[in-house]
Amino acid sequence: MASEDKTRSFLKSLFAGEVQQNIVFPYPFLKKEESEDLRVIIEAFKEFARDNINPRQIDQQGYISKEVFAGLKELGFFGLAIPQEYGGAGLSQTAYSRMFEEICVADASLGVSLGAHLSIGTKGIIMFGNEEQKQRYLPKIAAGEWMTAFALTEAGAGSDAAGIQSKALLNADKKSFTLNGGKIWITNGGIADVFTVFAKTMMDEGGEKKEKISAFIVERGFKGFSSGKPEEKLGIHGSNTASLNFDNINVPVENMLGAMGRGFKIAMEILNTGRLGLASGCLGGCKQLLKMSAEHAKNRKQFNRPIAQFEMMQEKIATMAADTYAAESMVYLTTALADRKGLDYSLESAASKIFVSETLWRVVNETMQIAGGIGYSKDYPYEQ
Repeated sequence: MASEDKTRSFLKSLFAGEVQQNIVFPYPFLKKEESEDLRVIIEAFKEFARDNINPRQIDQQGYISKEVFAGLKELGFFGLAIPQEYGGAGLSQTAYSRMFEEICVADASLGVSLGAHLSIGTKGIIMFGNEEQKQRYLPKIAAGEWMTAFALTEAGAGSDAAGIQSKALLNADKKSFTLNGGKIWITNGGIADVFTVFAKTMMDEGGEKKEKISAFIVERGFKGFSSGKPEEKLGIHGSNTASLNFDNINVPVENMLGAMGRGFKIAMEILNTGRLGLASGCLGGCKQLLKMSAEHAKNRKQFNRPIAQFEMMQEKIATMAADTYAAESMVYLTTALADRKGLDYSLESAASKIFVSETLWRVVNETMQIAGGIGYSKDYPYEQ
């Protein structure tokens, strides 16, 4: 069960005018053994990606092939963040984030799919599941037999997560809930097997009946569960995004995640780690684009010299490098806070997500400016 006694936060202390340097100093680093394990995992993935992952093909066909997923299952990538006692690799948040960088460099759609599976889809069971739930689900998830998804967003509840309308009614026998409602924009929604679903439940509080959000583990195989057709999106075409429909689904009480009425807290805790996954994926993109931009600037010639010699181009690349450096520092300081346990890193995680995603947007724009006309062509990787 995840600890709820998280009171120390570096960023929150700054808002109070305090600088708690002991939280962030000295700057963290991976232990030698985990660093070596991570190097082996990254090399294995890069070799697999070179031979099996074609980002242009994924983007054009609009899905990730079963063969790619099967290869990743064989390599153990469906269990990177799952503890070793349940069959996973047991990577720390720092090591996972570093690996996630490489996954997103190989293909953004793949990064989104695996991120939805590991960063948020499985985290609820890892952080809040009881031992029986962990034993029942995590080994199959780690083995790649089951893919997961995180189901919170609804038509009237996007950023306002507390506004969800899906409801789970405790039946008279008190052995199951009847779940009704639906979700939208769910990554892996059309292909996942196990879902962390949030719905309102009726509770007694101070002698009054009140609706509180609770979390449930819902399987695709439950009667009354269905998913819609894949959404056609502006980008990341290869990731599956779909709506979910719940029609009188019978959910056993054993599938409640955490305590009744604690769903909102559970969702926020899961999203704290999910934001870090997103930030590290964006960081990987920044690094790759910076590398591409520098290489192009050295090789592209105008006025009889490489455009890298022009001050405007040098300024662009220097700013991209500085922003990427700041983004990397922010991400890995925050992952280290997450790994230390017992610390509140919610603001740090949110700040990382905002800053690094915005940094990626700026780096993408500058990369397109440096690439010029070819940046708009499907024959080059910039367009993706």
